[in-house]
Amino acid sequence: MLNNMNDEVPLFNAANPDNAGYQAPKADPELISSETTEYYCTLNSHLVYVGTKIDHSTGDRQDLPPLRLCKSLAILGQGVDDYGDHSRVLYWSDPLTKQEQMLALAAADIGERDGWKLLNSKGLEVASGRAAREKLADYLQSQGSQTRYHIANQSGWKCGAFLLPTGEVIGTPDCKIYYPASVEHKSKFAQVRTIEGWRNNVGSLARGNNLAMTSVACSLAGPVLALIGARDGIGLHFHGETSTGKSSCADVGASIWGSPEHIMQSWDGTSIGLTNSAEFSNSIMLYLDEIGAGKAQHMGGIIYTMLNGVSRTQGRKDGGNRTSRRWLLTLISTGEVPMSQYLSEGGQTSRGGQEIRMLDVPVGSGKYRAFDCIHQAKDGAEFSIALTNAARSHYGTVGREFVAWLIANKGSVDGHVKACQDRMLAELPDHVAAPVKRATRKWGILAAALVMASEAELTGWSAEESYQAVRAIWQKWLDDFGLSSRDDERLIEQVENFLESNQFSRFAPLPLSGNESGIHNLAGYRRTMGDSRTEFSLNNAGFKEAIQGYVMKKACEILHTAGMLHRPEGRDQWTRNAGKGLGMVYKMTLRPCKDVQIAAR
Repeated sequence: MLNNMNDEVPLFNAANPDNAGYQAPKADPELISSETTEYYCTLNSHLVYVGTKIDHSTGDRQDLPPLRLCKSLAILGQGVDDYGDHSRVLYWSDPLTKQEQMLALAAADIGERDGWKLLNSKGLEVASGRAAREKLADYLQSQGSQTRYHIANQSGWKCGAFLLPTGEVIGTPDCKIYYPASVEHKSKFAQVRTIEGWRNNVGSLARGNNLAMTSVACSLAGPVLALIGARDGIGLHFHGETSTGKSSCADVGASIWGSPEHIMQSWDGTSIGLTNSAEFSNSIMLYLDEIGAGKAQHMGGIIYTMLNGVSRTQGRKDGGNRTSRRWLLTLISTGEVPMSQYLSEGGQTSRGGQEIRMLDVPVGSGKYRAFDCIHQAKDGAEFSIALTNAARSHYGTVGREFVAWLIANKGSVDGHVKACQDRMLAELPDHVAAPVKRATRKWGILAAALVMASEAELTGWSAEESYQAVRAIWQKWLDDFGLSSRDDERLIEQVENFLESNQFSRFAPLPLSGNESGIHNLAGYRRTMGDSRTEFSLNNAGFKEAIQGYVMKKACEILHTAGMLHRPEGRDQWTRNAGKGLGMVYKMTLRPCKDVQIAAR
C-alpha cells in the first residue's frame, strides 16, 4: 500500500515553460475512502496505477500493489493537426540521453502496437504487460492537461504566426503549436552570421545581377503566396550549359532560409519523396538541383503535384478518404536543358499548365554568362566562386526578418503585389494569350516580394532596382516563351506534322482513280488546288487521330483561328459532305505561311 501520497516527485524540469510546475495526479484521501476505486500517481520516477479492493472482513477499502506503467511523463495537452486528426501531447525525460522529449501521439495509435513502438523508440520505457498497457492507454486518453495545441504537419502560416521548419515560431500564435522538427531540419534552416553580414556580403555581390536578385525574389515569395490567396506555387527552372553560374544564383536564393548546400536536394527521387519535400517546404522555397538526374517520364506529373500543392487522394483503412494534404511554395530548379525539352526527351508532351507553373529561365546570355556585373572579380568563374562562398557563409537571417516584416505589414501586401502585377501586365500587347498573362502575374508576385524586402531594408537594394531586376528576367522569359499559347501552338504543329507525314500514304488523291483500296488506314483525301496548295479532307477517324490529346471543340476553334480548318458557310458544324461515297469530312489546309514555304521548295 502506498504511503505519503502527497510527496510525489515532479515529472519534469520546472525551467521548461511547457511543463513548469507540472505535478502528477494526486489522490485525495477522502475520495479514496468513499468513492475512488483507482488512481494514477508517480512513484520512484515511474507512472503507476493503483487499484483498490474492499476487505470483506473489515469493510475497509485497501490499495492494491502499484502497477508500473512507464517512466513518468506529463500530458501537456491535446490537439488537432492540419488534416483533422487528434493527438495527445506528451513530455518526458529520456534517462539515456538526458534530453527532454516532446511527442504528439496520434489518438488512433494509443493502445495500438504502432503507438507502443513509437513511445519505446523515443526512449520512454513502457511496461510490456497487457494489463499495464491497458491502464496506460486509459491514462493517455483521459488524464492530463486539456490545453489546446495545434499539431503542425508542415512549416508556414499557423494560428496567425509563422512556423519555420526548425520549429521556431515567428509572431504570436493564437494557440500553442507543436511541430516535430527533426534534427536534420534544424541544421538545414539554421542562422549563420547576421542580417548585416548577408547584406554586406551576399547582397552586395548579387547587386546588379538580375538572375541572382530574382532568385532571392523567388525565395522570399514563399510566405507571400498564402497571404494573397494564391491558388498554386511558382517555380523557376534555370537552364543553361554547365559552369554558367546558375547554381551560384540558386544558392543565393536558398541562403534566405538556411544553408544552401544542405537545403539543396536532387531531382533524383521518387514521386512520393519529392512530394513530401514539397509539403515540408510549405510557405518557403524548395531547391532542386539538376533536373537531368530525375526520371523524365515521371517528371510532368511530379511538377504538377509539387506546384499545385495538393496530394494524391488516399483511402482510409476504415473507409472513406483521408483529407488531402495541401501546401504552397516557390521552387528553384537547375538543369542544362529547358524543362519542356527534358519532358519531350522522356516521351512526354509538355503542357502549358506545366510551363506556367515551372517557368523556364534561360541562363548564359549575360555579359559574364549568368552574371551582368562581377564587381572586382577577375572573371565570371572567380565571381561565381566568391558568390557561392558568401551565400554558404551568411544564411538563414533574411527569411526570418522578412516574415516578421510581413506580420507587421499584412495590410500592405495585396497592394504591393497588385501594383507590380499591373505594371508588368501593362507592358503586354492586347492580343497576348491568357497563359502568358497568368504567368506574368506570377512574375509580379516575385517582383513584389523583392520590393517589399527592399522597403524593409533587408537586401541593401532599392525598391526600383529590385523591381527592374525581376522585370529583366521576366523579359528574357517572355522572349523565349512568346506571346501565344504554347498548347495552341503545339496542337497546330501536331496537326501539321500529321498532314505532312501522311499526305502521300494515308490520303487518297482526288479525283478518285479506283485504286484507293490499297491505302491502309485511310485518313481522308487530298486535292491540289489551283494555287498549288493542298486541301485535305479528313474523315472522322483521321481528324481525331490528328488532334489526339486535345478536346475536340477547343481544337476546332484553335485550328480555325490559325486558318487551317475551314468551316462550311451557314452551318453550325465543322464537317461537310465531301461528295458521293466520301461522307462527312473536315476540310483543312496547312497554315498559309507554311504553304508558301512548301511551294517555294
